[in-house]
Amino acid sequence: MNVDMKLFEMINQFAGKNDLLDQLVIYFSKYGVIAFCLVFVWLWFTKRGDQFNNRQLVLFALTIAIFTIGINKILELSFFRERPFVAHDVNLLSDKTADDPSFPSNHAGGSFALAFAMFWRYRKPGTIFIGFAILMALSRLFLGVHYPTDVFVGMLIALIVAAIVTSQKAFFEKLFTPIIRLYEKMIQSVMKR
Repeated sequence: MNVDMKLFEMINQFAGKNDLLDQLVIYFSKYGVIAFCLVFVWLWFTKRGDQFNNRQLVLFALTIAIFTIGINKILELSFFRERPFVAHDVNLLSDKTADDPSFPSNHAGGSFALAFAMFWRYRKPGTIFIGFAILMALSRLFLGVHYPTDVFVGMLIALIVAAIVTSQKAFFEKLFTPIIRLYEKMIQSVMKR
């Protein structure tokens, strides 16, 4: 048995043992990314702090997430890997189908993309986001739908994309500034009516 499978079994062995834990993990895995996104929606609309910087962060996070998921989709089409429950006897707590690829994990990739974007701008909340992204990755193993390498590669892609996008900060800020200004003008126009 390879290391990937051993690590998978270390986490997945706890699934199906406690109904409350199972339901919490299922709920978190299903809706955790939505909670991440809601924080960024709040950042876009809040009047707390520097609105312009908050909106830039939202656009950086969106850019990092889109590129991360895009790369994940290319890898899914290029290297189909069966889900753990197809090839092994696992504790499955998901309705994923056998034709849905395992590699890489979009849940992990998307969660880490948002977490790294937050960490880049705000260290303390970003650290909390990274903690939640780690829990998201572990939840995918717990549910029996991903191997550790699936979530690790999702995280690695997010990290690389975040590093590239943030290293090109000036370029992206030039793209984002007109978008933010246009949005602000639209809102002012609506408020005047």
